[in-house]
Amino acid sequence: MTQNLLLLTSILFTQSAIIFFLSRQNFKQLFFLLRKIFHHEKTVYRLISLIFLPGTIVHELSHFFAAIVLFLPVKEIRIFPQFENNQLKLGHVLYAKKDFLRGILVGIAPFFGALLFFFILAFFRLFPSNNLGLNIALIYLIFAVSSVMFSSKQDLVDIVYLIPLIILLWIIVYIFQPSFSAFHLPYFEKIVTGLKFFLNYINFYLFLSIIIHLFLMIIFWILNRR
Repeated sequence: MTQNLLLLTSILFTQSAIIFFLSRQNFKQLFFLLRKIFHHEKTVYRLISLIFLPGTIVHELSHFFAAIVLFLPVKEIRIFPQFENNQLKLGHVLYAKKDFLRGILVGIAPFFGALLFFFILAFFRLFPSNNLGLNIALIYLIFAVSSVMFSSKQDLVDIVYLIPLIILLWIIVYIFQPSFSAFHLPYFEKIVTGLKFFLNYINFYLFLSIIIHLFLMIIFWILNRR
């Protein structure tokens, strides 16, 4: 049972790493393509911010709700992009930091916000559907949300303190394979079954995101070559 959860979790993080790489490449390819068409960088930035606006909304709202839940006062939230110092910022949430642990949780919230978005699609069986227009719209949303599901460097300032602990815990669980059933936790099997259900659906949508990113990467590459 533990091995299955470890396997599903490993698949999740592996696919996430692949999406991180592909999304960065697609950002670059899309930027080059739009710059060839419009020849004006600010126009290109505006179009890119518009294309990824649904993902930006999910990203910033994830920061916002995580800060609220963790009792961190939110000073400012920006959903729509702005130019600052000749740079485009897709969104921004300014909150009062109290400690590094809550800072980490707020920083990584967009990743889990995107996973929740994918789970909602799976839970309500919205995609795939028999409606072609809905399928196209949801493919676009999956692409936009998965492209900006990763936190920025500024969001992850405090995570350096947590990475060694996570790695150590994962190694301990992998080596010793603890049997949680020995603790006779109530509803433990239901919790594990629910986690497996969640991870299976999430991994499906992450795999779908990879396919979408690969397809668009090929299209962008062909158009840029021409």
